[in-house]
Parts: sequence; C-alpha cells; structure tokens
Amino acid sequence: MKKQFLVLVVAVAATVSCKRNIDNFAPRGANAGPNPDGLPESVLPLVIDGDKTLTSDTLWVLDGKTYVKNGVLTIDEGTRIEGVKKSTNDSASALIITRSGQIDAQGSSSNPIIFTSHQETAAVGDWGGVVILGSAPINKPDTSIEGINLPSVPDGVDIKYGGGSANAGDENDNSGTLRFVRIEYAGAAIAPNNELNGLTLGGVGRGTTLDHIESALGADDAFEFFGGTVDAKYLIAYSQNDDAFDFDFGYKGRIQFAVHVRREAEVFADGNGIESDNDGQSSSALPNTQAQISNMTVLGLKDASTASNRGLLNAARLRRNTNYLIHNSVFAGYPNGIAFDAGGTPGTGSYASNFAYNTVHGYNSVTTTISLPTNNDGVLGGDANTLLSLIDPFNQSAPDFRPAASSSLVTASTYFGDFQNADGFFDTGATFRGAFAATGFNSTWDRGGWAKYNY
Repeated sequence: MKKQFLVLVVAVAATVSCKRNIDNFAPRGANAGPNPDGLPESVLPLVIDGDKTLTSDTLWVLDGKTYVKNGVLTIDEGTRIEGVKKSTNDSASALIITRSGQIDAQGSSSNPIIFTSHQETAAVGDWGGVVILGSAPINKPDTSIEGINLPSVPDGVDIKYGGGSANAGDENDNSGTLRFVRIEYAGAAIAPNNELNGLTLGGVGRGTTLDHIESALGADDAFEFFGGTVDAKYLIAYSQNDDAFDFDFGYKGRIQFAVHVRREAEVFADGNGIESDNDGQSSSALPNTQAQISNMTVLGLKDASTASNRGLLNAARLRRNTNYLIHNSVFAGYPNGIAFDAGGTPGTGSYASNFAYNTVHGYNSVTTTISLPTNNDGVLGGDANTLLSLIDPFNQSAPDFRPAASSSLVTASTYFGDFQNADGFFDTGATFRGAFAATGFNSTWDRGGWAKYNY
C-alpha cells in the first residue's frame, strides 16, 4: 500500500497494491459503549492554536478532524478520546499534530491513554486515527499527508510534512511523546489507497518519543512511517486489515520490541506483516528507506488453510528499492515468510541491507526471489509454532508470545553491529529472537493493563 497523497489523482489506486475492503472485515462487539465511565463530554475544536490539556475527568470527543496548529497538546494519564463515526469517510474524525505543534500523551501501564470509537458498537474504520507530522527528512519535497481531504483543511493549517526539499530537515525534530497509548478502530479512508491508519507518522524526527503503543483493529495499517527518523519501542500491531508496519519515503528510524498478530474471524484485504518501499516508483531517491529492526515478532494465523482463506500474503514484503536491517526477529503464520522483492542480495557487497539472525516460517514458501541467508533459520509448512515454541501466541483473547524455556529463540545468537547505536537505543542485552524474552522485564512488557487483546 504505497501512497502519495495528491488531490484528485485517485487514478494512482489502479497501480498500487493495497486492496482494502472494509466490508469484509467483521465488526467487533461492543466496546462498553461510548463514554463507559459516564464522564462529562467535551467536543474538541477544529483547530487548537496554543497549549491545551485534556484531563481524565472528561471524555474528549473528536467530531471531525482536530488540528493542533501550535503549542503542546497535553493528554493526562487515563484520558479517553473518542472519534465520532461520520457519514462519509472524507470527513472522518482524527487528531492531527502539525509540524508547528506537539503532543505530550503519557499514560501509564495501569492507566493508559485510549483513543477509540464513539459508536455504541465499535467497528474497524469508525474514525481516522492519530496523525503526527514533523520536519525530519523524507526523500521528496514536502508533501501533504494522505488520508485528509485537502479542501476541508482550515485556512492557515499546514498538513505537509518533511524538511523542505528532499533529503533535508532536522533528523532530531521533536513532535512530542506518546507513551502507554492505545488506538482502536481507526483507519477510515477518503478513497482507495488514500487512507488514515491507526498511527500515521509523516517526517517525524528522532527527538520524538514513541513507546508502549498499541494500534488495534484498524481498517488500514497499524503503524505507517512516511519518511522521518523517529525511533520506537514496545509496539503492538493487533489484527489490522492491511499491514502491521509500513515504511516508505525514506524512513530511517529504529524499532525494537514490537509484536504483531492477527485474529481468525476477519478477511484481510492486503495482509502483510511488514511492507517496506523506498517509494511507489522504486526510485533511488535519498534518503533511502532503511528501517532498523531488532526483536520483532510477526505472526499471521496458526494454520495454512486459515491464513490462505483470510487473505494473508507475506510476513514481510521488502520491495521497490528499499533497504533494511532486520535482525533477531521472528516471522511466522503467513503463506510466504519473506518476499525479498527489493533487488540485490542482503548482506553482500555495498548493498545496504542485512537480514540476519532471524527465524522464518512460511506455509507455502519461506522466501521468494532469493533464498534465506544462511545465518537465519527457516522452516516450510506445518504448524506455525512448531519451530518457535512460543507459549500460546495464537490465543484469541490472551496471547502469550514468550518463548518456552526450551525454545531455540531463547539462546539464539544475536548481532547488532550494523545498527546505529552510539546513543544506546538498542538494548544489546536482548540475546533472544523475537519481541519477548522468556523471563524478566522484556517478557512482560505488554502486561499491566495498558494493552488489550480480548475484544
């Protein structure tokens, strides 16, 4: 699903791979209804032009789009924000933090900040999601973020992202903080291939803090990174309709400790775990997309027939001239494990990609285009969890992604030498494969009440 938002140029849809069909994605049960705690309600304004604080003693309602034009939007621990479902997707409710604004949303493990639907019975795509725009480099001139109908944007509000010209901007740009945040039922689309996501990040810089964020039950991607350099830890992509993690337009950030899993009931329109492109034209524009990923677990569905019948494709699709550094990770439960469609051979010569010390399973194929590099482990067919020995990863209400003590993932060799880690972002003590350790803090980082699986 590669997307360059251009007003009226929806013909692009015919040439891009995303084929979302929200009607095939089953509605969920009740989310305890809107405003489950009976709080007084306050509708957020169209434009926030200056500092504003959202407190937990009020239910804050997004009735359409709210743009943070200037200042800092502070959201207190335990605050609930609900998006109204609109009659047309092009008017979908969403929160947009522009380049001149910031967000400071810091929940806690036991008291997260929740963005969700305002419907009595919530369903995927009820509202738009959270969008953060920054001034970090992208590989094209400043562009308008997709998923927003430009004629509806208020005068004086900038919805572009990037640092000016291509490959320019502030790598350390700071758009604020998201910590212990859950985003549910988002991803409304204004047109095919022009969609919002659970969390959309356009040109967001490394000064921004993203950790302990769940994007659940979205109609499009869980997390989409359009360029930028933002880093993230402790991410959950839970059963979104499209991709779990989507990288594009020169994204060069770092991700460690992230998990993705699907539910069995839905039909998925374009089901990849990771999708990574340099851009939609396979250009060599700089910066070249190169997500640096360690300790990620990407899971589809537990058996081959279900995975195929539900429309799953690849645990990761690396294409359109993208680069990548992916180590110490686990990919399983998809018809195909890794689609190496970007060109080149990872880990050889001057090619700026490396896929190493990972465990890959596929029901029909472990890889396409090239073979799995020799410093990885692969298995074809059978039960997705046979090789992994995770405790209970496909439990539909309470998955447990920890490896059993006997799992080969616990003592798998690791390598961080390719990564940019002078600042110590990567925990190099994580000498295991996948998002979770068998014991210790990194075995329980999704516990405590901030994350939710039982919908």
